[in-house]
Amino acid sequence: MNISTGGVEPPYKNDPVYRLTSILFPLFITVVVLLFIWYSRDQIMIKEPRTITLYCFSAMESVMEQALLPAFQQRWLKQKQERVEFITTFAGSGVITRQIVTRFPAEIAILSSELDARRLVSGGIITASAWQELHRQEKFCRSPIVLFISDKIQTPLHSFEDIDFDTMNVIIPDPLTSGEGQMAALALYGSQLRTGHTRSQAHEFTKNAFARSWNNPSTSQDALEQFYAGMGDVLLNYEAAMNLHPGTSDIKTICPKSTIMTEPVAIAIPKNIPPKQTEITKAFIDFLWSETAQKILSEYGYQTINTAKQAEFVQAPQYDIFTLDSLGTAIDLNRSIIDPLLTQD
Repeated sequence: MNISTGGVEPPYKNDPVYRLTSILFPLFITVVVLLFIWYSRDQIMIKEPRTITLYCFSAMESVMEQALLPAFQQRWLKQKQERVEFITTFAGSGVITRQIVTRFPAEIAILSSELDARRLVSGGIITASAWQELHRQEKFCRSPIVLFISDKIQTPLHSFEDIDFDTMNVIIPDPLTSGEGQMAALALYGSQLRTGHTRSQAHEFTKNAFARSWNNPSTSQDALEQFYAGMGDVLLNYEAAMNLHPGTSDIKTICPKSTIMTEPVAIAIPKNIPPKQTEITKAFIDFLWSETAQKILSEYGYQTINTAKQAEFVQAPQYDIFTLDSLGTAIDLNRSIIDPLLTQD
């Protein structure tokens, strides 16, 4: 005989403890899951940070690290709800140019002048049309090459010709590694041309200045550190370099009657930028012309688009401040002035 058991509850299911447990246990699991979701919600919402690989000449390290990069990070987070981290390399402009030519993975390069940008064309890194567009674009900041004078020097210096290279320890950054060194060379050369000397005389003056200079540090920062350590009497460097060292407001600087205006450039390296990075790299370059960035640059001693009409930045009529364009093309200047300096004994 078959005895049906349908409808008969096992005895333990009638146990009050069992019934309470069967209700509370699922409730407990639900609460645990909800609490886990609640406390981890921020981690779930925060995306992995975006990255930008930036190569920049060393003279702009302070303003970049302390102000411009943090300002862009804040802007991007506000606009896109994404964090940004920068993978940075700071070195002399000549050094980072050669690194990029040898396929170092820079997505953005900030170089001391168009001279090094033109070398990227020769190295097949950027196109000639990209360089032409860069050449036509208004520069995001400027700073003239000036003389930093030691208290030991009592002789008034009003021009590069007033420097006595035989009795004064003169420091000029190395044009092989430093963009400021290249611009110092062009300041010397151009000042001679613009005061009536021939190209041959200007070449000779520039060559002799480097041959007789006391030291040629690899970067603008190194040059300033040596000068501050009392290792030189006169330093050729760009004006905004005063902001590279604490207390530089006390430095005695003289703007020569005729000198060059340095104009750093910012350029994307398309070969190193995957499609997903195009928007953010363009956004950073555009940011350099923004009101926020221009204000920061002026606070660090750079002349900018916004400060061009401010009294402290207006060129006095007695000074002749020229640019690269007034001396010739980047190709010719590299070939006829900079390259010979790199090979002289």
